[in-house]
Amino acid sequence: MRMRKKKNLIPRMERCEDRLIRDPYDRPGRWRELMPVAREVRLELGCGKGRFTAGTAANEPDVLFLAVEMVPDAMVVAMERCVRAGLSNVFFISANADQIPYFFAPGEIDRIYVNFCDPWPSGRHAKRRLTHGNFLRLYRQVLKMGGQIHFKTDNQPLFEFSVEELPAFGFELSEVTRNLHENGPVGVMTDYEAKFHDLGQPINRLVGTMADWTEPFPDKIKAVRNRWLDVFADGVPEEELGKWVLSDLGEGNYLWHLFGLVPCLQGDAARTALAEHLDDEIYLFYNEHPPADVPQVQRVTKEDIAALPRGQGAIDGADWYLVDRDFTWTYAQTHEDDRGPYFYQPEQKDRPAE
Repeated sequence: MRMRKKKNLIPRMERCEDRLIRDPYDRPGRWRELMPVAREVRLELGCGKGRFTAGTAANEPDVLFLAVEMVPDAMVVAMERCVRAGLSNVFFISANADQIPYFFAPGEIDRIYVNFCDPWPSGRHAKRRLTHGNFLRLYRQVLKMGGQIHFKTDNQPLFEFSVEELPAFGFELSEVTRNLHENGPVGVMTDYEAKFHDLGQPINRLVGTMADWTEPFPDKIKAVRNRWLDVFADGVPEEELGKWVLSDLGEGNYLWHLFGLVPCLQGDAARTALAEHLDDEIYLFYNEHPPADVPQVQRVTKEDIAALPRGQGAIDGADWYLVDRDFTWTYAQTHEDDRGPYFYQPEQKDRPAE
């Protein structure tokens, strides 16, 4: 349901001016300046109307709370709640959750709250879930070691997804419950939570504690393909991606069609770029029509790469792809006579223009 546009939004926001952080990109490592005596710095992603924000901050006045919300009509209500309560330990950031690595220094956050986020039920949109691995990687960048994610949802499929996803990205689970308020209300509720509780809807909750962890390279082709698309198709319009890369119809079922949608190198320029990266930790994978008795995903050496078929069409229908361990670049040799090879290394993202 779309939230009604609030009357007098701008003047209401202005009356809460001292609660809004307008320069989050300039604050990495400096958040405790807002409250030097703070015992912890905690971050809430998607604070909505702020019932949980205000209640939790009131219960722990020695903790600095930072609430992120991208919907101004919701955030103004949350800000007004905190102002009315006289809370001086809560500040607000108007942004998307994917921006947090630009806002915080490594290890600057003690705890992240994710309450009743959009479940994005379609598998195609799974990467938008705030407990998806793509977001968990971001959280690991800003949480201290031993820092925690506190997650609540009424959506059972999202919860089961999260129960599997968090451990896969180095978070140890505790306090897992599928009926938090079974024996009476527990903790501060969000507005949605109170509504669902009144309707008898079970509330799921878990805590994920960040442990020391090194992300392994995925050994299943589906996981490799998904990560490859997440990284190298980032920013490509979904309509174009669906039409030319993901579709099973006509010409649209080869991963390398992506290279027609991004600024990549081709031909000799691609081969030269690959030669400059042969000392990296490199993995080979086949997506469509892999050769018989050959692993679809495997680590390879520069000697292995030199022995791969280079002639166009050398393996009928079998395109092969290379990627480094951290998915910072990729190379593709196609089976078509006049296509490729391709090399693509996305530019490292800078903070967005303000």
